Amino acid sequence: MKPRLILLIRHGESESNKDKKVNEHTPNHVIPLTKNGRNEARLAGIEILKLLNVDDESIIADIEDEQDHKEDRELLKNDYQRMKRTKDTDLVFYTSPYRRTRETLKGIIEVIDRYNELNCGIKVCEGESYQPSGTRRLAHWQCPVFPSGVFENNESVTNFKLMHTNGADPDFVHIEKNFLHYRVKEEPRIREQDFGNFQQTASMTEVMNTRANYGHFFFRFPQGESAADVYDRCSGFQETLFRHFDKSGGKKRDVVAIVTHGIFLRVFLMKWFRWTYEEFESLTNVPNGSVIVMELDEKQDKYVLRTTLPKWC
Repeated sequence: MKPRLILLIRHGESESNKDKKVNEHTPNHVIPLTKNGRNEARLAGIEILKLLNVDDESIIADIEDEQDHKEDRELLKNDYQRMKRTKDTDLVFYTSPYRRTRETLKGIIEVIDRYNELNCGIKVCEGESYQPSGTRRLAHWQCPVFPSGVFENNESVTNFKLMHTNGADPDFVHIEKNFLHYRVKEEPRIREQDFGNFQQTASMTEVMNTRANYGHFFFRFPQGESAADVYDRCSGFQETLFRHFDKSGGKKRDVVAIVTHGIFLRVFLMKWFRWTYEEFESLTNVPNGSVIVMELDEKQDKYVLRTTLPKWC
């Protein structure tokens, strides 16, 4: 039941990434994406499509041409080649409940829905797509579309093509089309590192300088968390994943994608690959909207990191 790929996606550019003063008056969990961040989310969706084994890769190029702005942010190693070519049809998305991760996932799903529309002829009806929020209230989230916190697209498709054979009566030939099924699960344990509540820009600059001298892993923010605290909840989340992978008779999952934040992403990799805290300290955040690829090597029965991570100069 192990998925072929585990993908880690950092959310797109948020308002606080652009201007730290936003944190002085807006709760961290309701900070939205910028226009550029929404574009980065769609580009991440295209990058994910390129990683999948799909029916028609030319459709991905068509979707890419539809985007207003393109940029190359791929961090895959130059020698990357897929280990397995079986079609991917089932994806599971875990998302942090923060607004910026939800909105990033929304952009990714819009791209997948577009692929399903072009490949299978199935268009998502208005009001039935994934909605990142269902209310305007700042501190409360409620989505009427999937109140349980789980969203799933359940379409199936069988296509037939009209074929003419030597002037005889036309025949209908069955053509296999693979619909990309996906489920969305909200997971509070993969949320952002807690930096405290409303944050004064001047005092946070001083705190960040202190952290740079102290070390990023063990430094605990006043009224907040250290990366070591994030490691503890990451451990519980990975145990949940392992139970899902080992569950016999469970739902198939070709790809597990985790839409999260910069610190959690690095902590996840540290825990999974058993890196030391010194190795963690050597890494810096990946750019907003980046997709980190872990691929299952079936011969070794373990996951291989296929992405080159940026490090501090």
